[in-house]
Amino acid sequence: MGRLVDTSSRLCLRILALLFWTAAGCLLYAGYYNIKTYKSYQSFFHDRYILIPSGMAVTGTFFLVINGLLGCCISKKGSRCQQGCFMYFVVIVLCLEASAAVLAFLYMDRMDFELKPMLEAFENYDGSKSDVTVNKIQKELRCCGLHNYTDWEATSWYRQNFTIPKTCCNETYTTCYGNTTESKAFYQEGCFDKLHHRLNYFMTWLFWSCIAVLIAQVLAAIGDGLLMTRNPFQDFRILDSATFT
Repeated sequence: MGRLVDTSSRLCLRILALLFWTAAGCLLYAGYYNIKTYKSYQSFFHDRYILIPSGMAVTGTFFLVINGLLGCCISKKGSRCQQGCFMYFVVIVLCLEASAAVLAFLYMDRMDFELKPMLEAFENYDGSKSDVTVNKIQKELRCCGLHNYTDWEATSWYRQNFTIPKTCCNETYTTCYGNTTESKAFYQEGCFDKLHHRLNYFMTWLFWSCIAVLIAQVLAAIGDGLLMTRNPFQDFRILDSATFT
Protein backbone atom coordinates (compact mmCIF):
# COMPACT_ATOMS: atom_id res chain seq x y z
CA MET A 1 0.00 0.00 0.00
CA GLY A 2 2.82 2.38 0.89
CA ARG A 3 4.61 1.66 -2.39
CA LEU A 4 1.39 2.31 -4.32
CA VAL A 5 0.97 5.70 -2.62
CA ASP A 6 4.60 6.54 -3.34
CA THR A 7 4.33 5.58 -7.03
CA SER A 8 1.02 7.41 -7.47
CA SER A 9 2.40 10.58 -5.85
CA ARG A 10 5.46 10.60 -8.08
CA LEU A 11 3.36 10.05 -11.21
CA CYS A 12 1.01 12.84 -10.15
CA LEU A 13 3.95 15.21 -9.63
CA ARG A 14 5.37 14.35 -13.04
CA ILE A 15 2.07 15.16 -14.76
CA LEU A 16 1.61 18.33 -12.73
CA ALA A 17 5.15 19.45 -13.55
CA LEU A 18 4.23 19.42 -17.24
CA LEU A 19 1.01 21.28 -16.46
CA PHE A 20 3.03 23.93 -14.61
CA TRP A 21 4.96 24.75 -17.78
CA THR A 22 1.76 24.86 -19.83
CA ALA A 23 0.13 27.13 -17.24
CA ALA A 24 3.22 29.37 -17.24
CA GLY A 25 2.81 29.82 -20.99
CA CYS A 26 -0.88 30.73 -20.60
CA LEU A 27 -0.12 33.26 -17.87
CA LEU A 28 2.67 34.83 -19.90
CA TYR A 29 0.34 35.09 -22.90
CA ALA A 30 -2.43 36.85 -20.99
CA GLY A 31 -0.07 38.98 -18.90
CA TYR A 32 1.98 40.09 -21.88
CA TYR A 33 -1.00 41.23 -23.93
CA ASN A 34 -2.58 43.00 -20.97
CA ILE A 35 0.63 44.95 -20.42
CA LYS A 36 1.05 45.59 -24.16
CA THR A 37 -2.53 46.90 -24.46
CA TYR A 38 -2.00 49.24 -21.52
CA LYS A 39 1.26 50.61 -22.92
CA SER A 40 -0.32 51.21 -26.34
CA TYR A 41 -3.36 53.09 -24.98
CA GLN A 42 -2.35 54.13 -21.47
CA SER A 43 -3.92 57.59 -21.83
CA PHE A 44 -7.33 55.87 -21.95
CA PHE A 45 -6.88 54.19 -18.56
CA HIS A 46 -7.76 55.61 -15.17
CA ASP A 47 -4.51 54.43 -13.55
CA ARG A 48 -1.71 51.91 -13.91
CA TYR A 49 -2.86 49.69 -11.06
CA ILE A 50 -4.69 47.59 -13.62
CA LEU A 51 -1.25 46.12 -14.41
CA ILE A 52 -0.85 44.63 -10.92
CA PRO A 53 -2.64 41.30 -11.60
CA SER A 54 -0.67 40.86 -14.82
CA GLY A 55 2.60 41.66 -13.03
CA MET A 56 1.85 39.15 -10.27
CA ALA A 57 0.86 36.46 -12.75
CA VAL A 58 3.99 36.97 -14.87
CA THR A 59 6.19 36.92 -11.75
CA GLY A 60 4.52 33.67 -10.71
CA THR A 61 5.52 32.03 -14.01
CA PHE A 62 9.18 32.21 -12.95
CA PHE A 63 8.44 30.13 -9.87
CA LEU A 64 6.16 27.83 -11.88
CA VAL A 65 9.04 26.95 -14.19
CA ILE A 66 11.27 26.20 -11.19
CA ASN A 67 8.51 24.10 -9.63
CA GLY A 68 8.16 22.19 -12.88
CA LEU A 69 11.87 21.32 -12.83
CA LEU A 70 11.75 20.32 -9.17
CA GLY A 71 8.60 18.29 -9.79
CA CYS A 72 10.38 16.29 -12.50
CA CYS A 73 13.33 15.65 -10.18
CA ILE A 74 11.11 14.61 -7.28
CA SER A 75 9.02 12.34 -9.50
CA LYS A 76 12.15 10.31 -10.21
CA LYS A 77 14.05 10.22 -6.96
CA GLY A 78 14.06 13.55 -5.20
CA SER A 79 15.86 14.35 -1.99
CA ARG A 80 14.17 15.71 1.10
CA CYS A 81 15.79 19.08 0.35
CA GLN A 82 14.21 19.17 -3.12
CA GLN A 83 10.84 18.24 -1.65
CA GLY A 84 11.13 21.06 0.87
CA CYS A 85 12.11 23.62 -1.80
CA PHE A 86 9.23 22.42 -3.96
CA MET A 87 6.76 23.02 -1.13
CA TYR A 88 8.29 26.44 -0.47
CA PHE A 89 7.79 27.54 -4.09
CA VAL A 90 4.27 26.11 -4.04
CA VAL A 91 3.41 28.51 -1.22
CA ILE A 92 4.91 31.47 -3.13
CA VAL A 93 2.99 30.62 -6.30
CA LEU A 94 -0.24 30.14 -4.34
CA CYS A 95 0.10 33.61 -2.82
CA LEU A 96 0.94 35.30 -6.13
CA GLU A 97 -1.67 33.59 -8.29
CA ALA A 98 -4.44 33.83 -5.68
CA SER A 99 -3.83 37.57 -5.41
CA ALA A 100 -3.69 37.93 -9.20
CA ALA A 101 -6.97 36.00 -9.60
CA VAL A 102 -8.79 38.18 -7.06
CA LEU A 103 -7.51 41.43 -8.59
CA ALA A 104 -8.26 40.28 -12.15
CA PHE A 105 -11.84 39.48 -11.11
CA LEU A 106 -12.23 42.89 -9.47
CA TYR A 107 -10.86 44.76 -12.48
CA MET A 108 -13.18 42.86 -14.83
CA ASP A 109 -16.08 44.16 -12.76
CA ARG A 110 -14.88 47.79 -12.85
CA MET A 111 -13.64 47.97 -16.43
CA ASP A 112 -16.07 50.77 -17.32
CA PHE A 113 -14.53 52.95 -14.61
CA GLU A 114 -10.98 52.13 -15.68
CA LEU A 115 -11.73 53.24 -19.25
CA LYS A 116 -13.54 56.44 -18.26
CA PRO A 117 -10.69 58.72 -19.50
CA MET A 118 -11.35 57.31 -22.96
CA LEU A 119 -14.78 58.97 -23.01
CA GLU A 120 -13.22 62.34 -22.24
CA ALA A 121 -10.51 61.86 -24.88
CA PHE A 122 -13.09 61.36 -27.62
CA GLU A 123 -15.32 64.19 -26.41
CA ASN A 124 -12.41 66.67 -26.30
CA TYR A 125 -10.87 65.61 -29.62
CA ASP A 126 -9.70 68.57 -31.71
CA GLY A 127 -7.35 66.92 -34.20
CA SER A 128 -4.17 68.25 -32.57
CA LYS A 129 -1.00 66.28 -31.94
CA SER A 130 -2.20 65.57 -28.41
CA ASP A 131 -5.06 63.53 -29.91
CA VAL A 132 -2.78 61.14 -31.75
CA THR A 133 -3.90 58.27 -29.46
CA VAL A 134 -7.53 58.61 -30.63
CA ASN A 135 -6.46 58.30 -34.25
CA LYS A 136 -4.09 55.49 -33.33
CA ILE A 137 -6.73 53.33 -31.66
CA GLN A 138 -9.24 53.87 -34.47
CA LYS A 139 -6.66 52.84 -37.03
CA GLU A 140 -5.14 49.90 -35.14
CA LEU A 141 -8.35 48.41 -33.74
CA ARG A 142 -10.33 49.30 -36.87
CA CYS A 143 -13.06 51.05 -34.93
CA CYS A 144 -14.90 54.35 -35.02
CA GLY A 145 -16.22 56.44 -32.14
CA LEU A 146 -16.96 55.02 -28.72
CA HIS A 147 -19.78 52.68 -29.71
CA ASN A 148 -20.20 53.55 -33.41
CA TYR A 149 -19.51 56.41 -35.82
CA THR A 150 -22.61 58.38 -34.73
CA ASP A 151 -20.89 59.20 -31.43
CA TRP A 152 -18.75 61.72 -33.32
CA GLU A 153 -21.82 63.80 -34.20
CA ALA A 154 -22.11 64.88 -30.55
CA THR A 155 -18.54 66.20 -30.35
CA SER A 156 -17.22 69.73 -30.80
CA TRP A 157 -14.98 68.45 -33.60
CA TYR A 158 -17.99 67.51 -35.72
CA ARG A 159 -19.83 70.76 -34.98
CA GLN A 160 -16.83 72.70 -36.26
CA ASN A 161 -15.87 70.54 -39.24
CA PHE A 162 -19.04 68.59 -40.08
CA THR A 163 -16.87 65.55 -40.65
CA ILE A 164 -15.46 62.76 -38.53
CA PRO A 165 -11.74 61.82 -38.38
CA LYS A 166 -10.49 60.04 -41.48
CA THR A 167 -9.06 57.28 -39.29
CA CYS A 168 -12.66 56.04 -39.08
CA CYS A 169 -12.51 55.16 -42.78
CA ASN A 170 -12.14 51.53 -43.70
CA GLU A 171 -8.90 51.03 -45.62
CA THR A 172 -10.77 49.31 -48.43
CA TYR A 173 -12.55 52.60 -49.24
CA THR A 174 -9.97 54.87 -50.84
CA THR A 175 -12.41 57.73 -51.47
CA CYS A 176 -13.59 58.14 -47.87
CA TYR A 177 -13.09 61.66 -46.45
CA GLY A 178 -15.08 61.49 -43.22
CA ASN A 179 -18.45 62.71 -44.45
CA THR A 180 -21.36 61.14 -42.58
CA THR A 181 -23.02 60.36 -45.90
CA GLU A 182 -20.29 57.77 -46.37
CA SER A 183 -21.36 55.73 -43.34
CA LYS A 184 -20.80 52.42 -45.15
CA ALA A 185 -17.13 53.32 -45.51
CA PHE A 186 -16.63 53.68 -41.74
CA TYR A 187 -15.60 51.00 -39.31
CA GLN A 188 -18.84 49.85 -37.74
CA GLU A 189 -17.59 48.85 -34.28
CA GLY A 190 -16.86 51.32 -31.48
CA CYS A 191 -13.40 51.71 -29.95
CA PHE A 192 -14.66 51.66 -26.37
CA ASP A 193 -16.46 48.37 -27.00
CA LYS A 194 -13.47 46.83 -28.76
CA LEU A 195 -10.92 47.84 -26.12
CA HIS A 196 -13.32 46.81 -23.35
CA HIS A 197 -13.78 43.40 -24.99
CA ARG A 198 -10.05 42.92 -25.51
CA LEU A 199 -9.21 43.71 -21.89
CA ASN A 200 -12.02 41.52 -20.59
CA TYR A 201 -10.83 38.67 -22.79
CA PHE A 202 -7.27 38.76 -21.47
CA MET A 203 -8.37 39.40 -17.89
CA THR A 204 -10.72 36.41 -18.10
CA TRP A 205 -7.91 34.31 -19.56
CA LEU A 206 -5.64 35.47 -16.75
CA PHE A 207 -8.27 34.76 -14.08
CA TRP A 208 -9.02 31.19 -15.16
CA SER A 209 -5.33 30.43 -15.74
CA CYS A 210 -4.65 31.50 -12.14
CA ILE A 211 -7.51 29.30 -10.90
CA ALA A 212 -6.09 26.33 -12.82
CA VAL A 213 -2.64 27.00 -11.36
CA LEU A 214 -4.07 27.16 -7.83
CA ILE A 215 -5.79 23.78 -8.23
CA ALA A 216 -2.63 22.23 -9.69
CA GLN A 217 -0.50 23.68 -6.89
CA VAL A 218 -2.80 22.29 -4.20
CA LEU A 219 -2.66 18.83 -5.81
CA ALA A 220 1.12 19.11 -6.08
CA ALA A 221 1.38 20.09 -2.42
CA ILE A 222 -0.67 17.03 -1.45
CA GLY A 223 1.50 14.74 -3.60
CA ASP A 224 4.71 16.24 -2.24
CA GLY A 225 3.37 15.98 1.31
CA LEU A 226 2.68 12.28 0.86
CA LEU A 227 6.22 11.74 -0.39
CA MET A 228 7.64 13.68 2.55
CA THR A 229 5.76 11.45 5.01
CA ARG A 230 7.24 8.43 3.23
CA ASN A 231 10.72 9.91 3.55
CA PRO A 232 10.87 11.54 7.00
CA PHE A 233 13.86 13.31 8.48
CA GLN A 234 16.39 10.99 9.99
CA ASP A 235 16.91 11.27 13.71
CA PHE A 236 20.46 12.31 14.53
CA ARG A 237 21.44 10.57 17.74
CA ILE A 238 25.21 10.93 17.65
CA LEU A 239 25.50 11.35 21.40
CA ASP A 240 23.51 8.15 21.92
CA SER A 241 25.85 6.07 19.77
CA ALA A 242 28.37 3.69 21.14
CA THR A 243 31.19 6.09 20.25
CA PHE A 244 30.25 8.45 23.08
CA THR A 245 29.18 5.92 25.70
